[in-house]
Amino acid sequence: MTSRMPRLLTLIAAATSALTLGGCALIQSNVSGTTLSILEDGFTPPTLQMSDVEMVCNFSAVNTPLVGAARNFYGDPSLMETVLLSSAGVCSENAALAEEMRYLRASKEKRSDEAIDARVAQKRILATAAERQYTAFFRMRTKMEQKYFIKYGSSCPRFKRDFDELVYLLGSVAGLQAMQNDIAGQQTVGVPTDTAPLVEKAMNCLDNTKWWGVPKAAQAVVWSIIPGASDGKDVDGTFDAAMKLGERNGVRLPHVMAAVAAQSADNKDKLRAVIKRFTSVQNFKANPDYRLLDAIAVSQITNMSDRMWTQNTGTRTPIMGLGKFWDDKAGGDIDADSFLN
Repeated sequence: MTSRMPRLLTLIAAATSALTLGGCALIQSNVSGTTLSILEDGFTPPTLQMSDVEMVCNFSAVNTPLVGAARNFYGDPSLMETVLLSSAGVCSENAALAEEMRYLRASKEKRSDEAIDARVAQKRILATAAERQYTAFFRMRTKMEQKYFIKYGSSCPRFKRDFDELVYLLGSVAGLQAMQNDIAGQQTVGVPTDTAPLVEKAMNCLDNTKWWGVPKAAQAVVWSIIPGASDGKDVDGTFDAAMKLGERNGVRLPHVMAAVAAQSADNKDKLRAVIKRFTSVQNFKANPDYRLLDAIAVSQITNMSDRMWTQNTGTRTPIMGLGKFWDDKAGGDIDADSFLN
């Protein structure tokens, strides 16, 4: 009896220790889960109602590591990380554009050292954008497969809430952006080339009307950039229908996708037409619940306009000049000098 006592005490101590540690993990998991729920349901909706892209972008870049630290406390922040990383990617794309315009001005002035430096800086920043965006895509894909027991691109989740659908949409679009930025940055990140076809199939899982035409516009982008994918597809008609939905519902992201497709194909006339359309919607009002997403669309369309203006005039789009171009005077639309004085 005496010899068994130490062993019994040891077993009791071990069991108590395990229960204590398990209890701590359970408490930490509950706290992390509650905190993430507050962020998802309490903080995200008001943020989406904002129109200050730079503020949200910088907030996302700073706070993504903090949210990701929830893993150390047995939480899974994948959905919030997707939202934050998608937003942080906007920071990088804007910074990359600034370097590209520096490159264009230096090239025009035949300052080769400055031009080379700007191009190198641009590609480094594009790699950062691709890394952020692909991580957003990966987090979304992994979480959706675990939560809904599906295979992304092959089967569809039965979404339990709108937030999950929004994350699915944002993460998928981030995947497309990651692939394009990685290619532009000389593929230093190594974004898988099957990302675009997967996203094209996954977009069938979303209600196109509910999400402002973005799912179909995303598919049309894939059809445009992958050789042979547009066979039998009405790409222009799909973009047009998607843009109409975006205009009607206050989120003009489909216009950005149509512009990206035109830019990728180096179709300047189509790109100009999309930019003009973006700014000429009659009585347009941004969706108050998703004002940030339309503001991001404005930012990205402005970026593309700035690139065109800089290529042709050496300067960005003039104030109040979005949707107008340096040579519109010939068509009676604009006297470009009035914007530059």
